[in-house]
Amino acid sequence: MGRKGVTRKRNKPPVTYADVDREEVSVGNPLDIAVHRRVERGRLYRRLVRASQAVVDALGKKSRVWFDYERVLSRLTDLRQAAYFDLGVEHGVAAARAQQLKAGRSVEKLAAQLVREVLVSDLPREQRAAAAVLAAWAMIGSQSAKSK
Repeated sequence: MGRKGVTRKRNKPPVTYADVDREEVSVGNPLDIAVHRRVERGRLYRRLVRASQAVVDALGKKSRVWFDYERVLSRLTDLRQAAYFDLGVEHGVAAARAQQLKAGRSVEKLAAQLVREVLVSDLPREQRAAAAVLAAWAMIGSQSAKSK
């Protein structure tokens, strides 16, 4: 029994990577759950957990360095994953637009005429391409406004 008025601090066992491996992803974010089920299970993940725990054990009292490293790596990973997601969406949108823009012979003929007009201008190649893209976006914008 402790002394009166003095509370004893209970020593909780430290959280290990094995404990983290047993944790489930919180309910609420279906993408996190889907990725967790696809990627974060299996032999490779358990091997990573064991290796990380070995680093923490080897560092002993200096384990904070490893946790700082993991925190920075996690932030970098989050940023990379967001960039991959954004690029994937942009690629998908572009591919969908390309499929949607497929048209008949008359449209292809007009496109060829526009290309010839752009190519004969005195502007540098990058500016000619920019003008073509700007014109296309302007027409797409006017089309979507009319169709609403």
